[in-house]
Amino acid sequence: MFSLFKYLVWLVISLACLMFATISISEFLVDSAIDAPYDEKLMDYVGLLGNDVRVENGELHLPAGAVQLLRSDRRDRIYYAVRDNDGNVVAGEPQMAPLVGAPRFGVATLQNGQIGEEPVRVAVLQLPDPRNADDTITIQVAETLNKRQALTEALRTQAVALPQVLVLVVAILLIVYGYTFVLRPMQRLRALIDNRGSNDLSPLDPEAAPQDLRPLILSINGLMERLSTSVAAQRRFIADAAHQLRTPLAGIKSQTELALVERDPGAVRVALKRLAKGTEHATELANRLLTLARAGTPLTAPPVDVDLIGVVRDTIAQHLPDALARRHDLGFEGRLATPCVVHGDALLLREMLSNLIDNALRYSPDGGAITVSVERDPRSGGVTLAVADTGPGIPADERERVFEPFYRGADVVAAGTGLGLPIVRTIAHAHGASVSLGPGADGHGLRVAVAFPGAMPLAA
Repeated sequence: MFSLFKYLVWLVISLACLMFATISISEFLVDSAIDAPYDEKLMDYVGLLGNDVRVENGELHLPAGAVQLLRSDRRDRIYYAVRDNDGNVVAGEPQMAPLVGAPRFGVATLQNGQIGEEPVRVAVLQLPDPRNADDTITIQVAETLNKRQALTEALRTQAVALPQVLVLVVAILLIVYGYTFVLRPMQRLRALIDNRGSNDLSPLDPEAAPQDLRPLILSINGLMERLSTSVAAQRRFIADAAHQLRTPLAGIKSQTELALVERDPGAVRVALKRLAKGTEHATELANRLLTLARAGTPLTAPPVDVDLIGVVRDTIAQHLPDALARRHDLGFEGRLATPCVVHGDALLLREMLSNLIDNALRYSPDGGAITVSVERDPRSGGVTLAVADTGPGIPADERERVFEPFYRGADVVAAGTGLGLPIVRTIAHAHGASVSLGPGADGHGLRVAVAFPGAMPLAA
């Protein structure tokens, strides 16, 4: 509030300074505009006197009509004088203001001067002396500034200062209006947001904001709704993770207590084996949770070109011992000599494929076949990475739910964490890819396909 008040004060001061600058410029322009017609009239007078100069008995004289014309002004007094070649006043009024600088021959010029204590405007014209063509005379006509000053003051007050003051007053009123009817509702809205708790993501009231800001409030409400959905999903995920971790930890605790009180070495060994199995399950679950959390975070490093064929080759080699132990046929279908590029994170892509192969090995019966394939669409340049197995498959009505963390079908008997496919989809989406589920070869088993758009052959 205080900063807003300072802003308003600064705005008023700026407007006032701008007004004074405008007034100063306007006064200068007014003075110039007022002087122009009076100066032109003064030069006409000096020209007329120059034409009317006469020689009588060897002296210079002006006709009575010309002098009477100069005396006709009721508000200003007009002085005149004729100077000889030496600068002496030979006709007119001796108190005429002295010359400033050398006059220009045949051209009327203007000067500022003073007669007594009164400022005057002087027109000066130099002509040939009618008594002697080799000499010159200088004619001066001076006018007091009463009309100029009166008109200037009137224009400065009525045409310059008064409108500027009115504009400033109206601007201040508009600022006050804006503060009262526009900024104050925004202040109330800000206070409403500041007073909210960190867990309050309920929508804001659009009526509490000015009309022009209501679309912004609606956009904020949409964002808060998405945040609320995301926070609720995170809370469910944390609750599910805690529940899933509680089971193996409880088993570890009970087996540890049993091993501590058991005296039979054989029974102790059985308890330790169960303890090791529970620890392995808890470790796997924790690793899967960390992988899911890391996959859900936007890529911090810039994406690089990753050879998808190389990722497939390395990941199959990693799982080959487990496949041989279970008597599974784990193989690749495609051309290993034709590399393909996707843009992303090689570590996450390996993790995604590892989860797919691990699920296929886990759920396929002994002696099953797991096939990893890479197919490139020659028209779009996209690449599809697929893993097909000969396991029980997933019913069509459950194929969307299996991407929820910790969800496991009712008929599933194999051990698992329920995080494999959620990790696959999260990593795929981070790379702009899509995941689809379908039946395997001959309609049996499961085929998981990850489609990457716009992949291209690896540059030589």
